[in-house]
Amino acid sequence: MEKIQQFLQPYNIEVTDDEILQLCAQVDADIDQLTDQQAQAIATQILELRLASGKLATNSKPKNGNGKLGKNSPRRKSTPPLQGAIAHASQVSNQEIQSLEDVLTQGIDAYTTDKADQLLSTIRNAPKDVVSKFVSKAMEEEADVDSFRAIGDELVAGIFGISATNAAE
Repeated sequence: MEKIQQFLQPYNIEVTDDEILQLCAQVDADIDQLTDQQAQAIATQILELRLASGKLATNSKPKNGNGKLGKNSPRRKSTPPLQGAIAHASQVSNQEIQSLEDVLTQGIDAYTTDKADQLLSTIRNAPKDVVSKFVSKAMEEEADVDSFRAIGDELVAGIFGISATNAAE
């Protein structure tokens, strides 16, 4: 807290411990182990909040006449680090990536389940398809009924181990 108050001292800003704790929580920083960079970022946020609310008085009369500060002026503000914004953007980005990953995982799971069901159906229907295609091919080969019946008898004998004449008895 002392580091933050040191950064705010040139601006004569009083800040409460609660405000500092709240800002530390927003950037996910440990109040007892703040780096100088984190402390400066929090101090900058406090300055921006005070400027936005109008609670920070600014001197509108420039001392050098044209309102611009020299490059090495001690009054020139340093560019505040964007740690808070970067941390927030990173968190949002990680949430979006996780959401996309979840959607893709569900989609892939549904797709693979559907393909597995199709493959299982194809395997279940394969014997029927083989017999159907065999019959179709046999019909193309043999035009007369007796030849086709002989092929059917051989097929039954080969598959079931019985002859058509024994089965009829």
